[in-house]
Amino acid sequence: MTFYLSFLLFTRYSQFTPPLRFPGAHGVREEPQFVTVRAGENVILGCDVAYPLNGQPYVVEWFKFGVPIPFFINFRFYPPHVGPEYAGRASLHGKSSLRIEKVRSDDQGWYECKVLMLEQQYHTFHNGSWVHLTVNAPPNFTDTPPQYVEAKEGGSITLSCVASGNPKPSVSWIREGKPVEDSDKYKVSDGSLTVLSVSRKDRGAYTCRAYSIQGEVVHTTRLLVQGPPFIVSPPQNLTVNISQDAKLDCLAEAYPGNLTYTWFWEDDNVFFKNGLRDRVSILVDGSLIIGGVKPEDAGRFTCSPSNSLGQPPSAWAQLTVQYPARVKDMPPAIYVAIGLPGFIRCPVDANPPVTLVKWTKDGNPLRIEKYPGWSQMEDGSIHVAEVTEDSLGTYTCMPYNALGSEGWSAPTPLVLKDPPKQEAGRELVIPCAAEREFPYPNITWRKVGKPSKSKHNVLPTGSLQFKSLGKEDHGEWECVATNVATSITASTHLQVFGTSPHAPANVHAAVSTTWVNMSWEAGYDGGFEQTFSVWVKREQLGPHDWLSMSVPAGQTWLVVPGLEPQTAYQFSVLAQNKLGTGPFSEVVTVNTLVFPISTPEPLVLLTPPRCLTANRTQQGVLLMWIPPANHTAPIERYVMEFRLGERWDILDDTIPAGETELLARDLIQEAWYEFRVMAVMEELVSEPSNTVGVSSTGE
Repeated sequence: MTFYLSFLLFTRYSQFTPPLRFPGAHGVREEPQFVTVRAGENVILGCDVAYPLNGQPYVVEWFKFGVPIPFFINFRFYPPHVGPEYAGRASLHGKSSLRIEKVRSDDQGWYECKVLMLEQQYHTFHNGSWVHLTVNAPPNFTDTPPQYVEAKEGGSITLSCVASGNPKPSVSWIREGKPVEDSDKYKVSDGSLTVLSVSRKDRGAYTCRAYSIQGEVVHTTRLLVQGPPFIVSPPQNLTVNISQDAKLDCLAEAYPGNLTYTWFWEDDNVFFKNGLRDRVSILVDGSLIIGGVKPEDAGRFTCSPSNSLGQPPSAWAQLTVQYPARVKDMPPAIYVAIGLPGFIRCPVDANPPVTLVKWTKDGNPLRIEKYPGWSQMEDGSIHVAEVTEDSLGTYTCMPYNALGSEGWSAPTPLVLKDPPKQEAGRELVIPCAAEREFPYPNITWRKVGKPSKSKHNVLPTGSLQFKSLGKEDHGEWECVATNVATSITASTHLQVFGTSPHAPANVHAAVSTTWVNMSWEAGYDGGFEQTFSVWVKREQLGPHDWLSMSVPAGQTWLVVPGLEPQTAYQFSVLAQNKLGTGPFSEVVTVNTLVFPISTPEPLVLLTPPRCLTANRTQQGVLLMWIPPANHTAPIERYVMEFRLGERWDILDDTIPAGETELLARDLIQEAWYEFRVMAVMEELVSEPSNTVGVSSTGE
């Protein structure tokens, strides 16, 4: 009954606002209290009470400003009435003070304490006070984006963070250790970050930071960008030796990461290429493994990762396979035209390039120097200046490179043929046929050197047809038979007579102060005797200032006198026969020399070393010589050269001046070597000594 009365009394003055001065029990209340506490701690809100005498009953009520009913009521020994938001946290401290445990941020505000004396009149006994509670709270996120968010490439996405705390925290965004600010790429507003035009570069961690003087809190979200893969480790060009395993890397990144890798050799899937599909495998990281590489594996390998989104990227690398030199597709017979220049070719396949080709003729080592007009070219082929019956025989060749050789070719006979010869304007058919084994070969023809502009056709039989021979058809032609397995070549030399001469070639000028010695190689004469003339003019003069000089018959050189010293001249050679003139040769520009100064230069004399000999021993070939007979300064060193074919190479260029012998070791077996030695004096190199030859057979 008493409690109910208290409630009625309360309702009479439940509307209140915090006053500046507070009436108390005997006049005026004390000034309000101000209490500050950190969230999570405990606090006691004091209540100013003039305690009653003689144990009179009273009721303690606590109000929070803005709420019309008390949240805490205590009367004598009865259990207190506590509002739900303070349940388990509020209790009476002392006579009328309030204890709040585990203070929350929303506990902040004004509190009023009232003490109601039940046996006193309201206007004669009124106790209580006002307390302001400030709750300081560190920042705390109330809303954050998920730990992982997805966005499509080219789209946009917004990440939002909401934080609470007292004082109110500021919210910012950080990426890769740097603050994110408004830009063409990012928009930042009230804790939200919008990423515009999402690209692969935007993927990664974004950190939201809430900060106040009470502390800070961070939250990290990782942005996953959906899009096609990106190759982070493309394949690199690779060189391996034959029979080794090869590995080509191809590491890609993508989201989603359901990557599949496809590899191509040239344009074919590696698993669809015969001879390769059984030796390849693709690892989980995209790497391609090729087991036991073969020369045919060389080429471009392309990697293409895919995750079914967008256009798959690709990257390629070149695989180079090194292997010993080998003979590939040696023809069953070598055909050359009698009376004309010819070639005895060794079809070499080598990587690294071939360094030496050895030949046999009729089972014996071929010594090219014994055949006049024969020479060995850089590719190992034999050039015959004029084919005669001396060329007849059966040939084998064996090429070498840095990795060695795979052995001798199959024996191939050389067959002499009369060259195709026809008068200009006539029709000519040159036959060419290949064995009709499946798959059927495709036969094509090509002209070596300058292409022919005349009309010619390849007949269904493979023969080459000229309906009207022209001057430009003269020269060497090759018939090429090709199928998917290999390609073979046969050549012939076509002579077209009854034309004007062909242009001279290899024009050379030996220059002096007032004269130039011109020399050249005659072109084909068109079937008639030809003569030459040399044309000359000063370089700065016009095209109409050329002067011509006749060359005596049968001569391919001419000395042009009467020139000015230190002057630029241009020269060209013209051939003519009874049918007319041919085209001019290339134009050669030279500068005549300056007159020598009158002061004579000191005499410098260095003659070559003498009496070079070669003797085969068990350790190698012992080379001995005698020093030069005359030299105007001390000899500094000797240079020893050797050759197997046409080209001279250095064997040793640091032979001390006091030594006159050298042991040549590690020579190629069954080869013919030639040696010569030169002396060096004050950077002047003498003429070569005599040349000696020796066979390495039986070394």
